[in-house]
Amino acid sequence: MTKLSEYFKKLKGENKLVQSYLIGNTKYDLIREELDKILKTYFFNKSENSSIDIQILKNEDSKISKNEIKELLENVSKTSQFNSLKVYIIDECELLNDFSYNAILKTLEEPPQNVYAFLITKNLDAVKSTIISRCQKIFIGNFDENVENEYNDLTLNMIEELEKNDVKFISENYSFYNKINDKNELLLILRIMLKKYNNILNDEINRDNNIDIAKICKKILIINDIISMLDYNLNKNLCLDRLIIEFWRCNNETSRN
Repeated sequence: MTKLSEYFKKLKGENKLVQSYLIGNTKYDLIREELDKILKTYFFNKSENSSIDIQILKNEDSKISKNEIKELLENVSKTSQFNSLKVYIIDECELLNDFSYNAILKTLEEPPQNVYAFLITKNLDAVKSTIISRCQKIFIGNFDENVENEYNDLTLNMIEELEKNDVKFISENYSFYNKINDKNELLLILRIMLKKYNNILNDEINRDNNIDIAKICKKILIINDIISMLDYNLNKNLCLDRLIIEFWRCNNETSRN
């Protein structure tokens, strides 16, 4: 039994099921089968018609629209013909726009009777604190490994190009901009990059190479700065531009010294 199933088994046994859950850091497709079993076992009591009363909203084009949220909330507000409850699932809830965020927040604050919410996020840190505070949080701890495997090759390729010490990376490697779909994916890549440069730093410290240590430390600070910029909703491409330019400056300053 996985961590997610164990969690709901314990809640059900202690009669502590709540109406709102925030599951991170994962994606709906990764937990779909398991979540379906959990809903049938602990919420719908294995009802054959449970799928009719489960509304699933997955983002399209890196956003969740106003109309999608309105339709979702309208559907869950209707009385079910088969069950005494309804469930809605929002994948990548960190992509909610302001209207969608406010609509969902109101529903979380005053949940309709027998309506259960499951919000899923790839990046728990990107979810607004007011949503986090109104949900029971479930952290899928092994998602970091899944994410790293998924984006590892792209990240290594980016590092290789950045280390070529040429600002022409921006024009000659524009495919990177298209491969990274949104700022949340860029954030994941930056975190993988940060981990790799920290590993490089530890290796250089063991070699006692002061020049490399100074350069690597500066690049770690650059990556952290870009991560902070993304937290303030800066455009993905602008942040990528800034990363490339700052790395170029770092490499050239080091070569001149």
